[in-house]
Amino acid sequence: MVDDIFPWVKLISDYIEKAANQHLKPFNLTLSQIRILNFLRERKGEKTSQKDIEDYFEVTHPTVIGILKRLERKGFVTSEFDSEDKRVKNIYLTENEDSVYNAMDDFKKTTEQKLLQGLTTVQIQEVRSLLKSFYENIQD
Repeated sequence: MVDDIFPWVKLISDYIEKAANQHLKPFNLTLSQIRILNFLRERKGEKTSQKDIEDYFEVTHPTVIGILKRLERKGFVTSEFDSEDKRVKNIYLTENEDSVYNAMDDFKKTTEQKLLQGLTTVQIQEVRSLLKSFYENIQD
């Protein structure tokens, strides 16, 4: 396993997801839900449709619908049909999202510091560059 990259990537990903879900338990949210809330926060002021979310996260329509329904029930998002195209459903954040954002942002910073502890600035830049390259490579 030491020479294989895939198991290490999987272990790190699993750790982050488990720790994030544990951290989010008091908010009754999951990492998948937070990813969508963060995406909507980044796009604040822009119309964001379910299709935009599907495309960005590269997930299926039923997956997005399920996550959005749970977020809407919990009061973090609202949805409405587009005034120009009734086939399009736009998603909007509610003010409740602010309460979770700070907690998740703190978790994200702490976890990233933990992952990168002991690395030099140059090594950190290299890790970021390599991860970006890995992602671009698998997109082909």
